Amino acid sequence: MTDEQKTAELAGLSPPGPADRLVLLAFTGGEVATFPLPRSGEVVIGRSREADLFIDASSLSRKHAALDIGESGMRLKDLGSSNGTKVRDRALEPNAWEKVGPGDSIELGDVLVVLQRSARHARARRLWSHAYFEGRLEDECARDGASLSVVRLRAGGEGATPERAAEALGRELRPGECAAAYAPLEYELLLTSGDPERAAARADEFVATLEDAGLEATAGVACFPRDGRDPERLIARAGAEARGVDAAEAGDDAPVIADLAMVQLYKLIDKVAAGNINVLVLGETGAGKELVAEAVHRRSPRAQRPFVRINCAALSESLLESELFGHERGAFTGATEAKPGLLESAAGGTVLLDEVGELPLSTQAKLLRVLEERAVRRVGSLKLRPIDARFVAATNRSLEAEVEAGRFRKDLYFRLAGVALVVPPLRERRQEIGPMASAFARVAARQLGRPGADARISPAAMRLLEQYAWPGNIRELRNAVERAVLLAGGGPVDVEHLPLEKMSAVWLAPPSPAPAPAPAPEGDRAAAERQRIADALHKCAGNQTQAARLLGISRRTLLYKLDAHGLPRPQKRVRPAGPGAGPG
Repeated sequence: MTDEQKTAELAGLSPPGPADRLVLLAFTGGEVATFPLPRSGEVVIGRSREADLFIDASSLSRKHAALDIGESGMRLKDLGSSNGTKVRDRALEPNAWEKVGPGDSIELGDVLVVLQRSARHARARRLWSHAYFEGRLEDECARDGASLSVVRLRAGGEGATPERAAEALGRELRPGECAAAYAPLEYELLLTSGDPERAAARADEFVATLEDAGLEATAGVACFPRDGRDPERLIARAGAEARGVDAAEAGDDAPVIADLAMVQLYKLIDKVAAGNINVLVLGETGAGKELVAEAVHRRSPRAQRPFVRINCAALSESLLESELFGHERGAFTGATEAKPGLLESAAGGTVLLDEVGELPLSTQAKLLRVLEERAVRRVGSLKLRPIDARFVAATNRSLEAEVEAGRFRKDLYFRLAGVALVVPPLRERRQEIGPMASAFARVAARQLGRPGADARISPAAMRLLEQYAWPGNIRELRNAVERAVLLAGGGPVDVEHLPLEKMSAVWLAPPSPAPAPAPAPEGDRAAAERQRIADALHKCAGNQTQAARLLGISRRTLLYKLDAHGLPRPQKRVRPAGPGAGPG
């Protein structure tokens, strides 16, 4: 019997076979964590959430060691960690590869690691509900220094069942990752890395796992902050990619304009579109700012020229300058040829600067020069190149407040805000909720290959949709309707298919007025609400997520109410580092 077979026998596992998978066991503080490993490639292990295998132990460095898995075997190297790496009780030199195998004793700082084969009998991790997933995603997006990705998986094929798919996914999940059932044979995953390459590679591993289980699968990926900074946008982007739909075309066919405020807004757009003045579009996340910006372009004399969207929050400062202004050959490492920037590519059209409030100050100064001179200077060039483009900027921030705080240039603000267009939130446009929901249902049914009759929404479900306040605005409504069409399975959408967990009474519009005692004075109601919030935070030891659940509201609403009532936001607790903590 080989050492590998002995290890498997002692662990209660079957001998290695073709279907077996490598797993890594990490022993930390009396606990054991199991990490399924990929079939091949290099895996970084460390205390950072950017590591491929995240182990929460103070003796590990942020990127402690790397494990390489290939056809010829496995090897390990220390990445210059503070507390060192040992294999078979021998300390490794930094960045020197050492062959390892199943059963080898490996020490990463104070963490004991063991490699094993076969995860076939490992306990599958649970799949959560969509409501839990949304809440977890909202918390992660609000966390300082957030780094995360959302993956949408669609499973199918002959004999595909939710049980087979869930079992396969549950065994592939790593600690820190979260998976939920979005709809029958459709799943959503929360990963602990926002790096697009790592997220795409992880999505490929999940697809391979489903295919190994005899299922067909497709995946879509959305990374924070590249593809969005809020749950609604990330979920919509990942879902559109999984369905093979262009994210820009994943919404309705045309904007719904029924509310009086929106009718007046679009009348103003008609007037503004005729000129070349710069436009600033303001509104909450998901309220439809991009649709308004596109309407300015389509109704202008530039309609036949390009409409270039630029997400200012998605790129690092160095990449942002190269993408905006272009670069010359040899301007930096990897610049093998000259490339025009996005501003040049607009060529007589319109440029949308989405999330313009996220621009770094250095880029703001260069953009201001472009607006004043109507010319760009490519990175690595001294020559100015004239451009002909109209600028439309969009943000959910108060740029006036950003100017006062010193985070946004006042002169750039005045340049961009030639005309300011304010998009009302969906809760103030209730006449539009029904038509929008019907339009989204038709689009979802069409993408699923179902006839238009399958996009019906029952009167009871429509009433609930029209009463809910939609804190995530249009994007949240679209996601809810898309999921409801999936859950309806070909029938009309009914109340049971809606996300009732979050559509709580707190967020519902009040019923029609009925005879009641005289209401308490406004000041008394505000004071009572303030006290309820303070009591909830005290009961939950300052945990905002738990306090929001106790109050029956979303975390986003709780934060809004804290500011409205002048209550301080609880400070996050910082875990003290141990004596052997690694760097950074």
